[in-house]
Amino acid sequence: MIEKAHVLPRIRDGFQTVDEFIDYANSVTNRRKSRSGKSFELQLARVFDEDALQNTHGGFSEGKKKPDFLFPSVEHYRDPAWPNEKLRMLGVKTTCKDRWRQILNEADRVPDKHLVTLQEGLSVEQFREMEAARVSLVVPRGLHSKYPKEIRGQLLSLEDFMATTKVACS
Repeated sequence: MIEKAHVLPRIRDGFQTVDEFIDYANSVTNRRKSRSGKSFELQLARVFDEDALQNTHGGFSEGKKKPDFLFPSVEHYRDPAWPNEKLRMLGVKTTCKDRWRQILNEADRVPDKHLVTLQEGLSVEQFREMEAARVSLVVPRGLHSKYPKEIRGQLLSLEDFMATTKVACS
């Protein structure tokens, strides 16, 4: 409804060039993707809170680095006395594509990263790249069947991630 109110009048006004139209269409699409990603993050935050899984959503790790989630908290992350092996980081991407690499430097104290996605499958080669970069893929259990058989056993469900994180971070 909001898009109808704001975008439709601009479309009806028309465009002078194809490039102008494409730029506008791209900006609308990018806003949609951004809202989708933020919505996914907020839904996960709610799930973690309901399950009493201690976390910080959107805290800064070092400098301007801002992982989507730190477990058990950003305060624990910043405490040099807190063991690194009791820290977890979760990146959130509705789709992976090549953007999964963005999470690699978001929390220096956490060498093994986790990435949750709603992407319906990816190639074995891309999965192996993630694995080599020490990224574990977290995918809702209902989507596991959309991934190649040879990697399904290495996918974590959200429930698996939450259970192991609770144990590891306590």
